[in-house]
Amino acid sequence: MEDIKNKILSFYQQLESDTNHRYKSWEHCFMYFSQNGIDERLACLHLSFYLASWGMYRGSSFLLWKDYLIHHEVVKRILSMQHLRHIDFSKECDAEIDKIFELSSWIRDWYQKNINNVNGEAKTVNVTDTLVTKILLGTLGCIPAYDRFFIDGLRKKELSHSKLSKNNFLSVVGFYKGNKDAFSYVQESIMRRSGICYPAMKLVDMYFWQIGFELYEMNNRV
Repeated sequence: MEDIKNKILSFYQQLESDTNHRYKSWEHCFMYFSQNGIDERLACLHLSFYLASWGMYRGSSFLLWKDYLIHHEVVKRILSMQHLRHIDFSKECDAEIDKIFELSSWIRDWYQKNINNVNGEAKTVNVTDTLVTKILLGTLGCIPAYDRFFIDGLRKKELSHSKLSKNNFLSVVGFYKGNKDAFSYVQESIMRRSGICYPAMKLVDMYFWQIGFELYEMNNRV
């Protein structure tokens, strides 16, 4: 329990030490998608900047060559699935998890089918698990972002970590259920400090990401 508290709060303290830290982009995006009366174009802008802050607009990314409105159809689809924000992962939620994976497949397919030109060249774009899950984490908070450090954290804790699948995600959900008290403690602590209720899967994301990041730092010390 203490390990979960320490890892997540260690991550969160970076936001407290810098009021304009890039990690704040997740808060801005998630909170915008939480409100009523969302302007779809502004939602696209929030999503774009959050993704850029979290490394999804690097030079090799097809998104680097597109403006923020490339996300418009994806945003509209996400806004029609707002009920996925409210999943209680401590209870039976198999049907809701199926919906998460249906949405993730739809997002992947939309980009692949509708983007066929990048910087003036015909191209089939690579829509990674990392991109899809970062979109869902930033808008609905219903699944962690399966990036390098998160997956390294899963490996460290010996959880399923290969290509994103429902079965692998269920192992993460099972970890959350088995440690719900620790995650709830941290959720309440962050709520008191920020006024923002971090969803369960964002906390899970922070925990495993921090493990992976610390492993990276340890292995690259001079």
